[in-house]
Amino acid sequence: MPNDDLKAHAASNQDFYALLDIQPAATETEIRRAYRRTALKYHPDKIKNPTAADIDKFHFLQIAYDVLSDQSVRQLYDNARDARMRKQRERDMMGAAKRKMREDLEARERAGAAEMGGAGVKQGVKRSWAAGGDEDAEEKLQREIDRIAEDGRRRRREAEDKAKKELDDEQKKIQEQEEEARKAKDRSSQRVDRGGGAQVPELERAVKVRWVREGRGLELDIEQLAVLFKPFGKIENTFALKDKRQRIGDKKEKKTVATGVVVFMSIVSAHTAVLDSEKKIRQHAGQDGDWGLIESVFWASGAQPDLGPGTSPKPDEAEPTPAPPGPSIDTSSRPTKPSFNFQGLKTATAPQSDKAPSFGSFASASTAAAAPKATSFDPSNKAPATPNLQEVMMMRLKNAQREKERKALEEQLIREDEAADAAEAAAAKGT
Repeated sequence: MPNDDLKAHAASNQDFYALLDIQPAATETEIRRAYRRTALKYHPDKIKNPTAADIDKFHFLQIAYDVLSDQSVRQLYDNARDARMRKQRERDMMGAAKRKMREDLEARERAGAAEMGGAGVKQGVKRSWAAGGDEDAEEKLQREIDRIAEDGRRRRREAEDKAKKELDDEQKKIQEQEEEARKAKDRSSQRVDRGGGAQVPELERAVKVRWVREGRGLELDIEQLAVLFKPFGKIENTFALKDKRQRIGDKKEKKTVATGVVVFMSIVSAHTAVLDSEKKIRQHAGQDGDWGLIESVFWASGAQPDLGPGTSPKPDEAEPTPAPPGPSIDTSSRPTKPSFNFQGLKTATAPQSDKAPSFGSFASASTAAAAPKATSFDPSNKAPATPNLQEVMMMRLKNAQREKERKALEEQLIREDEAADAAEAAAAKGT
């Protein structure tokens, strides 16, 4: 049989698998055996008095074998057969749904008729579904379908309105949070500017404080350290690092050395602490006060921060006064004290005093540099755009990054101390 004829028969409504009594997944061998077995029953030469139905059945058997024996044509037939079966299932499901709705409508009508009869209302002649009531049933069915569809549309509108309201409330809440965050940031920036500092990393606003944690040094903790350094400026955070055993003093005795970190709100306060603490340590050496316990104060980063032009590595300082006798502590391993010269300070002939140096010129200069240039009011300018969700999320990420940097600072300082201990131990072994 030509291939074109086979493709035409592939669209046949006949079930060739049922005709050969085989499964749709049958192999070529099973198809061939089934054809031979079935063809013997309907072959005109094997039947004494073949009828027209027998001849047609034998003809369809031949077509079925030819179609199912060719793989490409069989694939076309399988696709068409699957489509027919799928449509039939959909029709059956739709028919079942219609029958169910029709039965429900009939039950409602019967219940309504029973109620009307019980109330003494005269009933009319009820039309039978089988005797011309199909059109009314179809109309009622369509009305019920329309009612269900309208109810679904109403529910969707309500859900959309609710979701829109929730989205508006969320956006309003985000805007309020963003506004509060902006105000808090402005207040924080103003506090730092009034202190004479700038928005700089915490590591550059932090100083390390070391003291011997033995004897009276056991009484000195982080809270007292914050009170001790509060006169230098507002403190943002304080925490303690791991204690270490070091050889200090002329006798090189091993003692426990504690290290605390003080993070100031302003870098100017940190500079004040580094520059003035040495003088206080010398003045209170051997005394019972807290400053008599402090061994050294230096930058947490180990070096003086670079604030750009106008700074010099060494400030003009007065001749240091000799320190009174006291316990000898080896300062060979003490980090070098950084120094800083604020541009504009009068240090040529100013007398030395116990008060902290004034940083007014530095504050005014930094504030003037950081302040944006004023602009005249222009009515044509549009109002600032409301921040969108992406900008709010960026602000939240920045706050999270700030907290992450705070923790990283503490971990970095701990690692630096451990590295310094390892280097000191290696040097001790080498000597």
